Amino acid sequence: MLLTSVVTIYSDIFNNDDSDDEEGSEFLERQIFDLHWRIRTEKNKPNRMKMFVERTIANSTAMEFQSHFRISIQAFEWLYNTIGPELQSVRISGRQTIDPRKQLLCVLWLLATPDSYRSVGNRFDMGKCSVFVSFVRVIKAINSLAPRIITWPSGNRAAQNEDKFYHMAYIKGVVGAIDGTYVPIKAPMKNPEVYINRKCFYGITLQCICDSSMKFTDCFTGYPSSVSDVRIFRNSDIYKEFLEHPNNYFEDNKFIIGDKAYPTYTWCVPPYIDGGHLTGFNKVHAKTRQVIERSFTLLFGRFRRLKYLDMNRIDLIPATIVAACVLHNICLYHPDCLADMFEAEGRAFMFENNNENIENNNENIENNLNEHVERIDVNIGQITQEGITFRNRLARNLAQNM
Repeated sequence: MLLTSVVTIYSDIFNNDDSDDEEGSEFLERQIFDLHWRIRTEKNKPNRMKMFVERTIANSTAMEFQSHFRISIQAFEWLYNTIGPELQSVRISGRQTIDPRKQLLCVLWLLATPDSYRSVGNRFDMGKCSVFVSFVRVIKAINSLAPRIITWPSGNRAAQNEDKFYHMAYIKGVVGAIDGTYVPIKAPMKNPEVYINRKCFYGITLQCICDSSMKFTDCFTGYPSSVSDVRIFRNSDIYKEFLEHPNNYFEDNKFIIGDKAYPTYTWCVPPYIDGGHLTGFNKVHAKTRQVIERSFTLLFGRFRRLKYLDMNRIDLIPATIVAACVLHNICLYHPDCLADMFEAEGRAFMFENNNENIENNNENIENNLNEHVERIDVNIGQITQEGITFRNRLARNLAQNM
Protein backbone atom coordinates (compact mmCIF):
# COMPACT_ATOMS: atom_id res chain seq x y z
CA MET A 1 0.00 0.00 0.00
CA LEU A 2 2.71 2.47 1.04
CA LEU A 3 5.04 1.29 -1.78
CA THR A 4 2.34 2.01 -4.34
CA SER A 5 1.88 5.51 -2.91
CA VAL A 6 5.64 6.13 -3.10
CA VAL A 7 5.81 5.05 -6.76
CA THR A 8 2.77 7.19 -7.65
CA ILE A 9 4.07 10.34 -5.96
CA TYR A 10 7.59 10.11 -7.38
CA SER A 11 6.20 9.37 -10.84
CA ASP A 12 4.18 12.58 -10.61
CA ILE A 13 7.33 14.49 -9.73
CA PHE A 14 9.42 13.21 -12.64
CA ASN A 15 6.59 13.41 -15.13
CA ASN A 16 5.65 16.94 -14.13
CA ASP A 17 6.67 19.04 -17.16
CA ASP A 18 5.67 22.30 -15.53
CA SER A 19 8.56 22.64 -13.14
CA ASP A 20 7.80 26.34 -12.57
CA ASP A 21 4.41 25.57 -11.13
CA GLU A 22 5.12 26.49 -7.50
CA GLU A 23 1.65 25.50 -6.31
CA GLY A 24 1.98 22.02 -7.79
CA SER A 25 5.48 21.68 -6.42
CA GLU A 26 4.36 22.60 -2.90
CA PHE A 27 1.51 20.13 -3.15
CA LEU A 28 3.87 17.30 -4.07
CA GLU A 29 6.24 18.28 -1.28
CA ARG A 30 3.42 18.07 1.24
CA GLN A 31 2.48 14.66 -0.13
CA ILE A 32 6.04 13.44 0.21
CA PHE A 33 6.27 14.78 3.77
CA ASP A 34 2.99 13.10 4.74
CA LEU A 35 4.10 9.87 3.12
CA HIS A 36 7.42 9.84 4.99
CA TRP A 37 5.55 10.47 8.24
CA ARG A 38 3.20 7.54 7.47
CA ILE A 39 6.17 5.28 6.70
CA ARG A 40 7.81 6.08 10.04
CA THR A 41 4.51 5.66 11.89
CA GLU A 42 3.58 2.36 10.26
CA LYS A 43 7.07 1.01 10.81
CA ASN A 44 6.93 1.54 14.59
CA LYS A 45 3.22 0.96 15.12
CA PRO A 46 2.52 -2.05 17.37
CA ASN A 47 0.06 -4.74 16.41
CA ARG A 48 -3.33 -4.16 18.04
CA MET A 49 -6.88 -5.40 17.66
CA LYS A 50 -8.58 -3.73 14.71
CA MET A 51 -12.19 -2.62 14.26
CA PHE A 52 -13.30 -3.68 17.75
CA VAL A 53 -15.61 -0.66 18.11
CA GLU A 54 -16.73 -0.58 14.49
CA ARG A 55 -17.52 -4.29 14.19
CA THR A 56 -17.63 -6.21 17.47
CA ILE A 57 -19.35 -3.57 19.60
CA ALA A 58 -21.56 -2.31 16.77
CA ASN A 59 -22.91 -5.83 16.25
CA SER A 60 -23.38 -6.62 19.97
CA THR A 61 -26.81 -7.26 21.40
CA ALA A 62 -28.14 -5.04 24.19
CA MET A 63 -27.37 -7.74 26.76
CA GLU A 64 -23.84 -8.26 25.45
CA PHE A 65 -23.19 -4.52 25.46
CA GLN A 66 -24.33 -4.13 29.05
CA SER A 67 -22.41 -7.17 30.25
CA HIS A 68 -19.23 -5.68 28.76
CA PHE A 69 -19.62 -2.04 29.77
CA ARG A 70 -21.95 -2.48 32.80
CA ILE A 71 -24.22 0.23 31.40
CA SER A 72 -27.25 -0.12 29.13
CA ILE A 73 -27.23 1.07 25.52
CA GLN A 74 -29.90 3.66 26.36
CA ALA A 75 -27.80 5.08 29.20
CA PHE A 76 -24.69 5.07 27.03
CA GLU A 77 -26.38 6.92 24.18
CA TRP A 78 -27.71 9.55 26.58
CA LEU A 79 -24.25 9.98 28.06
CA TYR A 80 -22.60 10.13 24.64
CA ASN A 81 -25.05 12.75 23.37
CA THR A 82 -24.51 14.81 26.54
CA ILE A 83 -20.72 14.86 26.86
CA GLY A 84 -19.67 13.83 23.35
CA PRO A 85 -19.01 17.42 22.18
CA GLU A 86 -16.63 17.94 25.11
CA LEU A 87 -14.51 15.00 23.99
CA GLN A 88 -13.79 16.32 20.50
CA SER A 89 -11.68 19.24 19.31
CA VAL A 90 -11.28 20.01 15.60
CA ARG A 91 -7.67 20.79 14.76
CA ILE A 92 -6.45 22.59 11.65
CA SER A 93 -3.38 20.40 11.32
CA GLY A 94 -1.72 17.45 12.99
CA ARG A 95 -3.33 14.38 14.47
CA GLN A 96 -7.04 14.73 15.17
CA THR A 97 -8.71 13.89 18.48
CA ILE A 98 -9.70 10.23 18.90
CA ASP A 99 -13.34 9.59 18.04
CA PRO A 100 -15.45 10.60 21.11
CA ARG A 101 -17.45 7.37 21.00
CA LYS A 102 -14.26 5.31 21.14
CA GLN A 103 -12.95 7.46 24.01
CA LEU A 104 -16.12 6.99 26.03
CA LEU A 105 -16.31 3.24 25.39
CA CYS A 106 -12.66 2.85 26.29
CA VAL A 107 -13.07 4.62 29.64
CA LEU A 108 -16.28 2.73 30.46
CA TRP A 109 -14.38 -0.50 29.81
CA LEU A 110 -11.66 0.68 32.19
CA LEU A 111 -14.20 1.42 34.93
CA ALA A 112 -16.07 -1.84 34.34
CA THR A 113 -13.00 -4.09 34.46
CA PRO A 114 -9.66 -4.33 36.27
CA ASP A 115 -7.83 -4.48 32.90
CA SER A 116 -4.58 -2.53 32.51
CA TYR A 117 -4.22 0.52 30.27
CA ARG A 118 -2.03 -1.52 27.93
CA SER A 119 -4.63 -4.27 27.62
CA VAL A 120 -7.47 -1.81 27.01
CA GLY A 121 -5.37 0.12 24.51
CA ASN A 122 -4.69 -3.08 22.58
CA ARG A 123 -8.42 -3.85 22.45
CA PHE A 124 -9.43 -0.36 21.28
CA ASP A 125 -6.42 0.17 18.99
CA MET A 126 -5.08 3.03 21.10
CA GLY A 127 -1.69 3.77 22.58
CA LYS A 128 -1.25 3.56 26.33
CA CYS A 129 -0.73 7.32 26.52
CA SER A 130 -3.86 7.94 24.43
CA VAL A 131 -5.87 5.75 26.79
CA PHE A 132 -4.70 7.78 29.77
CA VAL A 133 -5.42 11.12 28.06
CA SER A 134 -8.89 9.88 27.12
CA PHE A 135 -9.46 8.66 30.67
CA VAL A 136 -8.67 12.07 32.15
CA ARG A 137 -10.80 13.85 29.55
CA VAL A 138 -13.83 11.58 30.01
CA ILE A 139 -13.62 11.57 33.82
CA LYS A 140 -13.55 15.37 33.80
CA ALA A 141 -16.56 15.51 31.48
CA ILE A 142 -18.56 13.07 33.62
CA ASN A 143 -17.72 15.05 36.77
CA SER A 144 -19.19 18.14 35.13
CA LEU A 145 -22.55 16.31 35.11
CA ALA A 146 -22.51 15.73 38.89
CA PRO A 147 -24.58 18.85 39.80
CA ARG A 148 -27.29 17.65 37.37
CA ILE A 149 -27.26 13.96 38.20
CA ILE A 150 -26.50 13.79 41.94
CA THR A 151 -29.27 15.98 43.35
CA TRP A 152 -31.40 16.23 46.45
CA PRO A 153 -34.99 15.04 45.82
CA SER A 154 -37.63 17.72 45.48
CA GLY A 155 -41.25 18.02 44.37
CA ASN A 156 -42.95 14.78 43.36
CA ARG A 157 -39.68 12.91 43.59
CA ALA A 158 -39.32 13.93 47.24
CA ALA A 159 -42.86 12.77 48.08
CA GLN A 160 -42.37 9.43 46.34
CA ASN A 161 -38.99 9.01 48.02
CA GLU A 162 -40.39 9.58 51.51
CA ASP A 163 -43.32 7.25 50.86
CA LYS A 164 -41.02 4.47 49.64
CA PHE A 165 -38.78 4.87 52.70
CA TYR A 166 -41.85 4.67 54.95
CA HIS A 167 -42.98 1.38 53.44
CA MET A 168 -39.57 -0.21 54.07
CA ALA A 169 -40.10 -0.39 57.85
CA TYR A 170 -42.74 2.26 58.67
CA ILE A 171 -40.44 4.99 59.98
CA LYS A 172 -42.10 8.25 59.03
CA GLY A 173 -40.02 11.19 57.81
CA VAL A 174 -36.95 9.46 56.38
CA VAL A 175 -35.63 11.17 53.24
CA GLY A 176 -32.18 9.61 52.93
CA ALA A 177 -29.63 7.18 54.32
CA ILE A 178 -25.98 8.08 54.88
CA ASP A 179 -22.90 5.90 55.20
CA GLY A 180 -19.25 5.67 54.22
CA THR A 181 -17.26 2.95 52.51
CA TYR A 182 -13.62 2.31 51.70
CA VAL A 183 -12.30 2.38 48.13
CA PRO A 184 -9.06 0.33 48.09
CA ILE A 185 -6.06 2.03 46.45
CA LYS A 186 -2.39 1.25 45.95
CA ALA A 187 0.02 2.63 48.54
CA PRO A 188 0.65 6.33 47.76
CA MET A 189 4.20 7.57 47.38
CA LYS A 190 3.73 10.29 49.99
CA ASN A 191 2.53 9.58 53.55
CA PRO A 192 1.14 6.10 52.79
CA GLU A 193 0.54 5.36 56.47
CA VAL A 194 -2.35 7.85 56.71
CA TYR A 195 -4.32 5.86 54.13
CA ILE A 196 -4.32 2.60 56.10
CA ASN A 197 -7.75 1.90 57.60
CA ARG A 198 -8.99 -0.40 60.33
CA LYS A 199 -9.27 -3.20 57.75
CA CYS A 200 -5.49 -2.91 57.24
CA PHE A 201 -5.46 -1.82 53.59
CA TYR A 202 -4.86 1.49 51.85
CA GLY A 203 -8.01 3.30 50.94
CA ILE A 204 -9.98 6.49 50.44
CA THR A 205 -13.38 6.96 52.05
CA LEU A 206 -16.47 7.59 49.97
CA GLN A 207 -19.36 9.15 51.92
CA CYS A 208 -22.77 9.03 50.25
CA ILE A 209 -26.39 9.81 50.97
CA CYS A 210 -28.91 7.89 48.88
CA ASP A 211 -32.65 7.97 48.35
CA SER A 212 -35.05 5.04 48.56
CA SER A 213 -34.24 3.95 44.98
CA MET A 214 -30.49 3.64 45.66
CA LYS A 215 -29.70 6.83 43.72
CA PHE A 216 -27.02 8.97 45.33
CA THR A 217 -28.26 12.38 46.45
CA ASP A 218 -24.87 13.50 47.72
CA CYS A 219 -21.29 12.20 47.39
CA PHE A 220 -18.16 13.33 49.17
CA THR A 221 -14.75 11.72 48.84
CA GLY A 222 -11.03 12.42 49.06
CA TYR A 223 -10.22 11.81 52.73
CA PRO A 224 -7.82 8.96 53.63
CA SER A 225 -9.69 6.02 55.09
CA SER A 226 -7.88 6.34 58.43
CA VAL A 227 -10.08 9.39 59.12
CA SER A 228 -13.26 8.59 61.05
CA ASP A 229 -16.66 8.73 59.38
CA VAL A 230 -17.94 11.40 61.74
CA ARG A 231 -14.95 13.66 61.09
CA ILE A 232 -15.41 13.30 57.34
CA PHE A 233 -19.12 14.05 57.76
CA ARG A 234 -18.42 17.20 59.75
CA ASN A 235 -15.98 18.41 57.08
CA SER A 236 -18.24 17.65 54.12
CA ASP A 237 -20.04 20.32 52.13
CA ILE A 238 -23.46 18.77 52.77
CA TYR A 239 -22.97 18.97 56.55
CA LYS A 240 -22.42 22.71 56.31
CA GLU A 241 -25.50 22.98 54.13
CA PHE A 242 -27.57 21.03 56.66
CA LEU A 243 -26.49 23.36 59.48
CA GLU A 244 -26.87 26.62 57.56
CA HIS A 245 -29.98 25.85 55.50
CA PRO A 246 -31.85 22.97 57.19
CA ASN A 247 -35.23 24.02 55.78
CA ASN A 248 -33.96 23.41 52.25
CA TYR A 249 -33.52 19.74 53.06
CA PHE A 250 -35.65 18.80 56.08
CA GLU A 251 -39.11 20.32 56.13
CA ASP A 252 -41.75 19.09 58.60
CA ASN A 253 -39.45 16.94 60.78
CA LYS A 254 -37.78 15.12 57.89
CA PHE A 255 -34.40 13.51 58.54
CA ILE A 256 -31.71 11.16 57.27
CA ILE A 257 -30.57 7.99 59.02
CA GLY A 258 -27.05 6.68 59.53
CA ASP A 259 -25.19 4.08 61.55
CA LYS A 260 -23.88 4.60 65.09
CA ALA A 261 -20.81 6.51 63.83
CA TYR A 262 -22.94 9.55 63.01
CA PRO A 263 -24.04 12.23 65.51
CA THR A 264 -27.60 12.60 66.72
CA TYR A 265 -29.49 15.64 65.46
CA THR A 266 -33.10 16.36 64.71
CA TRP A 267 -32.19 15.87 61.05
CA CYS A 268 -29.73 12.96 61.48
CA VAL A 269 -30.87 9.89 63.41
CA PRO A 270 -28.46 7.01 64.20
CA PRO A 271 -29.53 3.85 66.07
CA TYR A 272 -29.25 3.51 69.83
CA ILE A 273 -25.87 2.37 71.07
CA ASP A 274 -26.09 -1.21 72.33
CA GLY A 275 -25.88 -1.25 76.11
CA GLY A 276 -26.51 -4.97 76.36
CA HIS A 277 -30.07 -4.78 75.06
CA LEU A 278 -30.82 -3.59 71.54
CA THR A 279 -34.11 -1.91 70.80
CA GLY A 280 -36.95 -2.58 68.44
CA PHE A 281 -36.24 0.83 66.98
CA ASN A 282 -32.79 -0.35 65.95
CA LYS A 283 -34.33 -3.23 64.04
CA VAL A 284 -36.54 -1.10 61.83
CA HIS A 285 -33.79 1.50 61.59
CA ALA A 286 -31.40 -1.14 60.16
CA LYS A 287 -34.08 -2.43 57.81
CA THR A 288 -34.54 1.07 56.42
CA ARG A 289 -30.84 1.95 56.32
CA GLN A 290 -29.89 -1.12 54.27
CA VAL A 291 -30.67 0.84 51.10
CA ILE A 292 -27.36 2.72 51.33
CA GLU A 293 -25.51 -0.59 51.75
CA ARG A 294 -27.25 -1.88 48.62
CA SER A 295 -26.22 1.28 46.77
CA PHE A 296 -22.59 0.61 47.58
CA THR A 297 -22.80 -3.05 46.58
CA LEU A 298 -24.34 -2.08 43.24
CA LEU A 299 -21.68 0.60 42.72
CA PHE A 300 -18.78 -1.80 43.38
CA GLY A 301 -20.43 -4.64 41.48
CA ARG A 302 -21.05 -2.52 38.41
CA PHE A 303 -17.74 -0.62 38.28
CA ARG A 304 -15.27 -3.28 39.30
CA ARG A 305 -12.24 -1.00 39.06
CA LEU A 306 -13.36 0.51 42.38
CA LYS A 307 -12.49 -2.80 44.03
CA TYR A 308 -8.86 -1.72 43.71
CA LEU A 309 -7.85 1.61 42.16
CA ASP A 310 -4.35 0.97 40.87
CA MET A 311 -3.61 4.64 40.16
CA ASN A 312 -0.38 6.58 40.62
CA ARG A 313 -2.10 9.97 40.42
CA ILE A 314 -3.71 10.33 43.85
CA ASP A 315 -5.25 13.63 42.77
CA LEU A 316 -7.30 11.81 40.10
CA ILE A 317 -8.78 9.23 42.48
CA PRO A 318 -11.58 11.40 43.96
CA ALA A 319 -12.69 12.48 40.47
CA THR A 320 -12.70 8.84 39.34
CA ILE A 321 -14.86 7.81 42.30
CA VAL A 322 -17.31 10.67 41.75
CA ALA A 323 -17.52 9.78 38.05
CA ALA A 324 -18.49 6.23 39.00
CA CYS A 325 -21.20 7.62 41.30
CA VAL A 326 -22.56 9.82 38.50
CA LEU A 327 -22.65 6.83 36.16
CA HIS A 328 -24.38 4.81 38.91
CA ASN A 329 -27.24 7.33 38.96
CA ILE A 330 -27.41 7.55 35.17
CA CYS A 331 -27.77 3.78 34.99
CA LEU A 332 -30.66 3.86 37.48
CA TYR A 333 -32.45 6.51 35.42
CA HIS A 334 -32.50 4.12 32.44
CA PRO A 335 -33.57 0.47 31.93
CA ASP A 336 -31.10 -1.75 33.77
CA CYS A 337 -31.81 -5.46 33.29
CA LEU A 338 -28.52 -6.66 34.85
CA ALA A 339 -28.63 -4.57 38.04
CA ASP A 340 -29.46 -7.58 40.24
CA MET A 341 -26.44 -9.47 38.93
CA PHE A 342 -24.14 -6.48 39.51
CA GLU A 343 -25.50 -6.04 43.02
CA ALA A 344 -24.87 -9.71 43.82
CA GLU A 345 -21.27 -9.38 42.61
CA GLY A 346 -20.78 -6.29 44.74
CA ARG A 347 -22.34 -7.96 47.78
CA ALA A 348 -19.85 -10.83 47.57
CA PHE A 349 -16.96 -8.35 47.36
CA MET A 350 -18.20 -6.20 50.26
CA PHE A 351 -18.83 -9.20 52.50
CA GLU A 352 -15.45 -10.74 51.73
CA ASN A 353 -13.51 -7.54 52.38
CA ASN A 354 -15.42 -6.16 55.34
CA ASN A 355 -16.17 -9.42 57.20
CA GLU A 356 -19.49 -7.90 58.09
CA ASN A 357 -23.04 -8.80 57.26
CA ILE A 358 -24.00 -5.82 55.15
CA GLU A 359 -27.64 -6.75 55.26
CA ASN A 360 -27.69 -5.90 58.98
CA ASN A 361 -29.95 -8.82 59.88
CA ASN A 362 -30.76 -8.23 63.54
CA GLU A 363 -32.95 -11.26 64.17
CA ASN A 364 -32.32 -11.41 67.93
CA ILE A 365 -32.98 -7.74 68.67
CA GLU A 366 -35.14 -7.21 71.76
CA ASN A 367 -37.91 -4.70 71.90
CA ASN A 368 -36.61 -2.51 74.71
CA LEU A 369 -37.06 1.23 74.24
CA ASN A 370 -35.94 2.27 77.73
CA GLU A 371 -32.39 0.98 77.98
CA HIS A 372 -29.80 2.71 75.83
CA VAL A 373 -26.36 4.26 76.18
CA GLU A 374 -25.27 7.43 74.42
CA ARG A 375 -21.61 7.82 73.45
CA ILE A 376 -20.32 11.39 73.62
CA ASP A 377 -16.94 12.27 72.12
CA VAL A 378 -15.61 15.54 73.52
CA ASN A 379 -13.23 15.85 70.58
CA ILE A 380 -16.01 16.19 68.00
CA GLY A 381 -18.64 17.97 70.09
CA GLN A 382 -21.48 16.91 72.31
CA ILE A 383 -24.55 15.25 70.85
CA THR A 384 -27.44 17.71 70.81
CA GLN A 385 -30.12 17.17 73.39
CA GLU A 386 -32.72 18.13 70.81
CA GLY A 387 -31.55 15.24 68.64
CA ILE A 388 -31.80 12.77 71.52
CA THR A 389 -35.30 14.00 72.39
CA PHE A 390 -36.36 13.77 68.75
CA ARG A 391 -35.10 10.18 68.43
CA ASN A 392 -36.77 9.11 71.69
CA ARG A 393 -40.08 10.54 70.51
CA LEU A 394 -39.64 8.84 67.15
CA ALA A 395 -38.94 5.48 68.81
CA ARG A 396 -41.88 5.90 71.19
CA ASN A 397 -44.32 6.69 68.38
CA LEU A 398 -43.02 3.76 66.37
CA ALA A 399 -43.50 1.37 69.32
CA GLN A 400 -47.08 2.54 69.79
CA ASN A 401 -47.91 1.92 66.14
CA MET A 402 -46.34 -1.54 65.95
